[in-house]
Amino acid sequence: MKANIMYAVGDVRVEEIPVPKMLKPTDAILKVVVACICGSDLHPYHNMHAHEHGEGEAMGHEVIGRIEEIGSEVAGFKKGDLVIVPFAVGDNTCPTSF
Repeated sequence: MKANIMYAVGDVRVEEIPVPKMLKPTDAILKVVVACICGSDLHPYHNMHAHEHGEGEAMGHEVIGRIEEIGSEVAGFKKGDLVIVPFAVGDNTCPTSF
C-alpha cells in the first residue's frame, strides 16, 4: 500500500509500505477512500528535524474509509461500514457524546 512519509522539512515522499495487520482485538483496518492532511501535519513540514538512520514518519490521520477487518472487541461497527476518522477521535477512546 502507499503512504506519505515525511523525512525532513519539505521532504515528503509517497512510498510503498507493508499492509497493516490486526494486532489487538480493539483494532480495525480501513481501506482509505479519501484522505486529507491536517494542519498538525504542516507544523513538522515547516520545522521537522531530520530523522536519524533515514527513517521517515507517516503523515495523515484524517480519513474516510471502509472497514476491511475488525477486531472482536470493536463495538458498533461491522466490516464494510463507511467511517470517518477525524483528528480528535481517531482511536475510539473519546466519549461518544460531546
